[in-house]
Amino acid sequence: MLDEKGKMLLHSREAPEFPHEDIEAGFSEFEYKGKKWFTFAHQSTHDDLLIVVGERSGIREEITEYIGGGLLMPLVLLLPVVLWLLWHIVGVALKPLRAVTDQVLQQDLKHLKSIDVAGVPKEISPLVDALNQMIGDLDAAYLRERRFVSDASHEMRNPLASLLINVDNAIEESSETEAIESLQSMKLSIKRLTHLVSQLLALSHFENPDIVSEFEGVDLGQVCARVVESRQSQAAAKSITLEMQSPVTPCRLKGSEPLLESLLSNLVDNAILHCPRESRVTVGCYRDGDTLVLAVDDSGPGLDAAQREKAPGRFYRAGDTNTSGAGLGLSIVKTIAQSHSGRLQLGESELGGLRVSIRFNVA
Repeated sequence: MLDEKGKMLLHSREAPEFPHEDIEAGFSEFEYKGKKWFTFAHQSTHDDLLIVVGERSGIREEITEYIGGGLLMPLVLLLPVVLWLLWHIVGVALKPLRAVTDQVLQQDLKHLKSIDVAGVPKEISPLVDALNQMIGDLDAAYLRERRFVSDASHEMRNPLASLLINVDNAIEESSETEAIESLQSMKLSIKRLTHLVSQLLALSHFENPDIVSEFEGVDLGQVCARVVESRQSQAAAKSITLEMQSPVTPCRLKGSEPLLESLLSNLVDNAILHCPRESRVTVGCYRDGDTLVLAVDDSGPGLDAAQREKAPGRFYRAGDTNTSGAGLGLSIVKTIAQSHSGRLQLGESELGGLRVSIRFNVA
């Protein structure tokens, strides 16, 4: 408390000795001995006394820190509990969605089943209904495909076989040269069509995922021996030497013996078909670390890099397009190889022609 002359009449014990003449009525702040002060001064109208109340800024900061710490500490302690509650609530809310996801992931193309809608929240019911509709459509399409393959194998092969027999009979009974030539050309076309139908049906069958369930232990060396022996007469007709390179170690893998035999038969047939007379074809299998390699080499014209890139595609025929091939042999080989986790590779052979190899992972 100050009088009209600025003389201090009364003060608290801790009040600082700051210059009183600078104090004005109202709120103000100033620096005193390196510390900031906030003051409020009131001028009395009766006795000209000046009443000053002040507070050091540090005290306010201490109070703020104390109050802030008191408020934040419970939040920090409760944060793990709140996060756990959130995680638990979200988990419970998403449990039906996870159940739907598991049912979708467990779908088998061979046995498609509708998703169970019991317990599904109404918010995702339209999504589940759409998925069930799509699953039903896929199952129906897959069933139609299987029926087509089954029906086509009977309905297409029999007429072609009958037509071929009729053409053979007409050739034997005909005496005119032009008629015989026309019938021979027709016979060749029918053979090509028959081969194409057989290849298409085989390719459709080999793409069926059911074949994987039929896998068992197979000795690839024995498969090579049977195929080489069965194609000897076919190779001899073109004076082609067909040889087998016997494996040094057993070559066993898990697979389908009929499919692997069909794979190798296609490779050997292709080699014999495209090699000129008096060529050489070798068949062999061997282990290369964790890989089992099946290879067919020939001394024919081979394929350049661009042709080797396109050869596994469907209906691709390099070189002479007048041959009886349908352009599906390597597609069938690739499909069977992939079903056995194998990789088809085409390259240059040491015999001078084409080398076709399949690398099976048997680790």
